Formats: sequence, structure tokens, C-alpha cells
Amino acid sequence: MIKLDEALKKITLFKNIDSKTIEYIKQFSNLKLYKEKDHVFIDKDETMNIYFIVLGKAALYKINNFGDKKIIFIFDEGKILNEHSLQNIKVSINCEILEDSVIMSVPCDVFLKAMEKDFMLSKAIIDLMSLNIRRLYRQLQNTTNNLECEKKLASKLLKFSKDNGIFCENMVKINIPLTVTYISEMIGSRRETVSRQIKKFSKLGLIEFKDNFIFIKDIDRLRNYFYDIT
Repeated sequence: MIKLDEALKKITLFKNIDSKTIEYIKQFSNLKLYKEKDHVFIDKDETMNIYFIVLGKAALYKINNFGDKKIIFIFDEGKILNEHSLQNIKVSINCEILEDSVIMSVPCDVFLKAMEKDFMLSKAIIDLMSLNIRRLYRQLQNTTNNLECEKKLASKLLKFSKDNGIFCENMVKINIPLTVTYISEMIGSRRETVSRQIKKFSKLGLIEFKDNFIFIKDIDRLRNYFYDIT
């Protein structure tokens, strides 16, 4: 498994903080391997730790009143999973591992003391929360009843290509394994509807869906298509 020193270097929040702060946090940090479909925490859990994804990918999701699963965020390495736990209240979301991953945990009280000592760490947390709020605003806009599945799917693919895209054989590969069911949970549409739209995008030559990975053949065409249907 990855060493703790190397794990700490991967955490985005720690990029600009004092080395003494990192050494303090390191004393109380632990690494744990999680398997695909494991949960780090579930809704209403009482957790005394802050969790970071060091290697792998994880999803935060909610279950609505109808029992449907709604994906809120997908995080890859270096990201914090539950900054809201700093409030010392029960978690209000589920965290599911998407592929075998290494998770680092830090006690909440330790992390809060580190924030007291290091303003840059406190600022990084504030910036992160502000970013997540803006992302939630966009999600709220993109899940209104008036927005067609076609537009929501195009928007989500463009967002993924920006955040998780890698160039592969003259295409942009969204480097997260995605099933049709998972995509439907992310955009809040029925699986059958999403499946039809994926087939349509494939026939139009916009994407290729292979082995649970989506390859965008032409970012500009997909972006133009999104604006045409807006």
C-alpha cells in the first residue's frame, strides 16, 4: 500500500500549507484500503474522522423519498470526502467506493486544531466549500423538470471531460467507469431514457461507449450540440 508521506502529498488541500501542519496531521492519520462498492460512511452516521481519497474514486449520493439514488459528486484522488463533518454533526450523505481505493482518515478534532494554527488550511477549506456550493447551484439548474435528458447528458459529459478527461487515441476518455444506471442517477433521469440518448449520441458520432468508459470523439462538436439544444 502507498506510504503515508506519499499519501499526504496527494491531498489537494495540503498543497500550500505549512510543513509543520502536515507533520502534525501526519501523527494522527491512518490509511485504509476499501474495495469497490464499499461505503466509507452512510447517511446519518456519526463519524469523528475527516476522510480523503488518496487513490481511486468515490461517489457521494443521496436516496430520495421515492428510493431513487441521486449522485451528487464523484471524487478522484486528492479530494476530501466529508468536510461537513467538521461541524460535529451526523453525516448527511452516503459515500460509496467506485473502484478499489485507499482512504486516509484524520480525526476531526486534530484537523480543526490544524486549521486554527494554519490560516492557509482554513482558507483552503473555505474555498473548497464555496466551490462545492457553486457546483450544487449548477446541479440544481440542470435537474429542473423543464430540462430535457439530452441536454443534461451533454452537459454532464462536458463537465466530466473537463474534470476527468484524458487524451486517448485522438479522443477524450472520461477516466471514470460509468454504467448507464450510474449516469441516470447522476442526471436524475430514467435509465431507459439515458440509454436511448447515449445510443443517439453514439450514432451521431459524438461519443463512443465501451467497457463502461465514455470516449468523446469531438469536444467541439459535443459543445456545439449542447448549445444547439439549449
